[in-house]
Amino acid sequence: MIQFVLFGITGDLSRRLILPAMVRLFAQGKLPELTILGFGTRDWSDEQLRQHVAELLRTLPGVPLKAWERFQERIHYQAAELSAEGLQGLKQLSGDAVFYLALPPDLFAQAAQALGTLGVADERSGFRRLAVEKPFGTDLASAQALNQALHAFWREDQIFRMDHFLGKAATQNLLHVRLANRFLEPIWNGYHVDFVQITYAETLGLEGRARYYDRSGALRDMLQNHLLQLFALVAMEPPARLDAQSLRIHKLEALRAVRPIPPGNVDQFAARGQYVGYRNEPGIPADSRTETFAAMKLYVDSWRWQGIPFYLRSGKRLAADAAEIALVFRPAPAAPLGTLPPGRLVFRMKPGALELWLSTRHGDEAQQLRLQAALGQEPEYGAYEELLLALLDGDLSFFPSEGEVEEAWRIVDPILRAWQQGEPEPYEQGSEGPKSQHALLDPGDSWDPIGK
Repeated sequence: MIQFVLFGITGDLSRRLILPAMVRLFAQGKLPELTILGFGTRDWSDEQLRQHVAELLRTLPGVPLKAWERFQERIHYQAAELSAEGLQGLKQLSGDAVFYLALPPDLFAQAAQALGTLGVADERSGFRRLAVEKPFGTDLASAQALNQALHAFWREDQIFRMDHFLGKAATQNLLHVRLANRFLEPIWNGYHVDFVQITYAETLGLEGRARYYDRSGALRDMLQNHLLQLFALVAMEPPARLDAQSLRIHKLEALRAVRPIPPGNVDQFAARGQYVGYRNEPGIPADSRTETFAAMKLYVDSWRWQGIPFYLRSGKRLAADAAEIALVFRPAPAAPLGTLPPGRLVFRMKPGALELWLSTRHGDEAQQLRLQAALGQEPEYGAYEELLLALLDGDLSFFPSEGEVEEAWRIVDPILRAWQQGEPEPYEQGSEGPKSQHALLDPGDSWDPIGK
């Protein structure tokens, strides 16, 4: 029996993502035997907590409510201070245990150290694992300080840093498609690929996250973690084995190979925007300079990708909901057939699909033939199902390592420092984003229209 200790169980993250994923795994018979002990600050009974969770579960698609009726009996609640004194009851815990920090980020170190002081990281009676939600710091220095605080009591192989993008079916399919199809490896390089673009676009705005988002912005919220993890999966060398150690080493090497962005030329490598009306959103200061759109260009100094640009962008209130990774191939020589549009290999995450674009000709007209395979659509909490199973199984494959986190901050830190000055470019809601993103592109390159 696994003891699953969930800090922040009354919060939105637990109700909207973690617990729905657990209920569906339970209904499918995939969840190992466990009990959930939830901690929060509200003075509630077990029944009050269960009702609080059930109110939201009834509104989410795909949650098996009949399974919830049985699953809820496993959930127990305790109000406590987040300190060694307040959590004294955990000192008596024996057997396997997972401690999940679904907390505000400024409480991660405090919670990890309180648990460590109690001695619950000791594995003499069973495994002990610590799951930490993002964001992992706000810059390189704070990320290093957080990692140092975690390691005061917890080994690196006990720490599971959650990045739900790595649990998405489309992300894991990217790795499978790349490695399982031998014919792709000879063209997965700068000799055949002209450029790579990674886009995550949302039509939504803040959705009640004003306080967090205005302190974070698009660069910290999306590019530093989610999109740089996708980048690493594309840019890394093929691992000899699909195990945690190999994947982490190869992703880290890809991130380390990213050419540093020159502090004096940040505008040539990064662009920012803010949708018109953001400063009128509830909870947003009238003079906020927080970016709701961020884009950057990276070069990778490796044999595979030397000189090939990677373009990453993400934003809110854009033209469509779209998430994709596109490898755009070099055009064929013009002499034999005339000018033809370049081919592409596209991994779509919203909606899930794999596309191969081939250049064709109909009469005298050049065309593109799109071969598409649908990968299915998962609910928002679907990615957590994969990550929770991996967490309970002790598989670190799809959890960023300490080194990956710090290297990602090393990449974006020059941008963060430069953006302390100046203003983000305004862009209209429902548009493609700020015009300054196009200035990042090398001659001949172009962004794909969002959602098309």
